[in-house]
Amino acid sequence: MTTILFVPGAWIAPAFYRPFLQALTVAGYDIHFAEYPSFNPEDPTTTTCQADTDAINVTLKSLVEDEGKDVVVFMYSYGGMPGAAAATGLAKSQRAQEGKVGGVIGLIFLAALLVPGGLSCWGVQGGKLPPWVLVDQPSVNLSIADDPINHFAADVDPALAQALTAEVKPHSTIAFTSPQPHPAWADEAFQGQLAFIVTTEDRAVPKEAQFGMMAATQKEWIVKELVYSHCAPFLNRIDETVALTREIIDQFL
Repeated sequence: MTTILFVPGAWIAPAFYRPFLQALTVAGYDIHFAEYPSFNPEDPTTTTCQADTDAINVTLKSLVEDEGKDVVVFMYSYGGMPGAAAATGLAKSQRAQEGKVGGVIGLIFLAALLVPGGLSCWGVQGGKLPPWVLVDQPSVNLSIADDPINHFAADVDPALAQALTAEVKPHSTIAFTSPQPHPAWADEAFQGQLAFIVTTEDRAVPKEAQFGMMAATQKEWIVKELVYSHCAPFLNRIDETVALTREIIDQFL
């Protein structure tokens, strides 16, 4: 059984993803959720991208090194930054050469951020965050997403989209302004094991930005498209997202 470690995006609480993760479980996958400290933090001054990476790495190493599992890391939105870094050095091909069992067999990014090591989300956007990211709200060093239904789920029935607004919480701003640790997608060990699901109607991370980030990596990608908004894959398009996930994992294997 293939294990999936799901790395969520910023601002949105774990409960929001539960129906999607349950659907993946029903589809036959062993599902784990990677929490990290920059979401709704107690101390937003310390929750950098590196701190998030370290937290995810603990979870991932437990699956790979302690349990010997074959893991696909599935990253969404901001989760693409610390998630990719956490997978560094844990590729199944690398571990097999060392006579070890288990490892990361592939990386899936859904509308996710691909940021080169040493740069930041803030830096690659010219030293600013998108205008819908409200900085120093509700207090200093925190941020919130303005009008989340409009920016994340404009194509979803408003009654269903309320499930999103109920789960939006503050996020540490330093997670976006601190450097990206070395991402695993840059390593030869993951050549041919990289996939990106593009959300083509995305107002938060526009389609052009998603394709642009992929092109900038100069890597080969398995590319799938969902003609939906940023959060629709977890709201009213769960079955399609699960089907694409299965297609990708089958290609990895």
